[in-house]
Amino acid sequence: MSMIKAYSLLKDVKPYKQGWRVQVKLLHSWRQKTNYGGDTLEMIFADESGVKIHCSARKSLIQTTQRKLRLGEWRLIDTFSLSHARGQYRPTDHTYKMSIIEDTSIDQCTFECDDDFLNFQPFEKIGNGTLNAHFLIDVIGRLSCLKDIQTVQVAGNDKKKVEFRLTDTKGESIACCLWGKYAEQLDEHIQQTNNPNTVCMIRFAKIGFYKGEWQITNAFDSSLICFDPDIPECHALKQNAPNDELALSLSETNKDKRPIKDQVDDWNDVDIKSISEIIRADQIGAGFILVMLAGAGVTSVAFVSNLRKLIEDPDDLPQAITNLVGRSFCFGLTLGSENVKNGSDIFLVSQVMSGDKILQIESNSEPVTHVSSASSIMSGGEVSVPEKNEANSSETSSTPFAKRKEQDQVDQTSTSKKLCTKVVKMEKIKDD
Repeated sequence: MSMIKAYSLLKDVKPYKQGWRVQVKLLHSWRQKTNYGGDTLEMIFADESGVKIHCSARKSLIQTTQRKLRLGEWRLIDTFSLSHARGQYRPTDHTYKMSIIEDTSIDQCTFECDDDFLNFQPFEKIGNGTLNAHFLIDVIGRLSCLKDIQTVQVAGNDKKKVEFRLTDTKGESIACCLWGKYAEQLDEHIQQTNNPNTVCMIRFAKIGFYKGEWQITNAFDSSLICFDPDIPECHALKQNAPNDELALSLSETNKDKRPIKDQVDDWNDVDIKSISEIIRADQIGAGFILVMLAGAGVTSVAFVSNLRKLIEDPDDLPQAITNLVGRSFCFGLTLGSENVKNGSDIFLVSQVMSGDKILQIESNSEPVTHVSSASSIMSGGEVSVPEKNEANSSETSSTPFAKRKEQDQVDQTSTSKKLCTKVVKMEKIKDD
């Protein structure tokens, strides 16, 4: 009697070996061609617990893999490689990505489950930007505000585009835009059915930010679109649908649009964020204030370490830098596409603040005003380091170099700041 080999759940697989055996269902597959990866077959599997994982097969293995897999059917997959999942738009939130290799075996199994493992995200979370835009999601809603299909130029090629909104059972709506074949599928369906209460389901959809609000769009060829699917969520939307033949007509956009934060006019209105929150941020152009306590714990280690990389002799730091140890500052950061899309950990500093704002944060009390006469704001990358006050160094205010220079020319007797003295190198004059 042959022994039945056990299999693992997807949540347990790790890259330290290739001899894993999993029982999975093929949810979706598509061909992909990129400059760095060539022609590949991309797949999304789910196990009986509902955990999903992205899998890829290179060009030489595509035909063999396709012959053994069928959409919606379960298979036992034995021996495959695992690597860390990367990329700007990931079809699953699994930490790792599978890859079919030469030794991979794919066999039929007797397990059956009709679950499609849908995971619809609430429109409220999509609209307020709390979802991680790096992961593709499932959405379903009733079509409304449908615009005419357009042909636009993208990289020198004509491409179809259609914009509309999806509304859920609570009346919440989100903006949507479909491109290419997906736009053509929607246009064809509407022309054939002329149904004002069409329900649209988009699987593995991309979250983006456009014209002041979060929107849903297809993620190249990795998305799936379905109209009026036979599922409970669709039936609920049909029951709550308004009896309005003009439901698909163009109407006003959502008045609760999220404002674009390309520029920050008043940094007092910006929330304090931790370093980990800045790193996880996924909105381009958002302004944040990051509190850094130089000389305190891990923050100071990373801060000084990064400074050392920019200096030829790390053991000989300039006095201006060593004077920062023990001081507190707020950095107003602006996130760009290189941070959000490419994961860069180098951020543009637009404002530097010290004074009351820092004092209030360190004392864990609510500030009466973020910036007052005891605070200073510096912009444009001009940061001056204030002299230490022996009585109370944390209360010392700093002034931008350009502004300080102007003030010194007007009033050289000011008691609020030290006079800048210039050291003049003297040369000995020989007597004739």
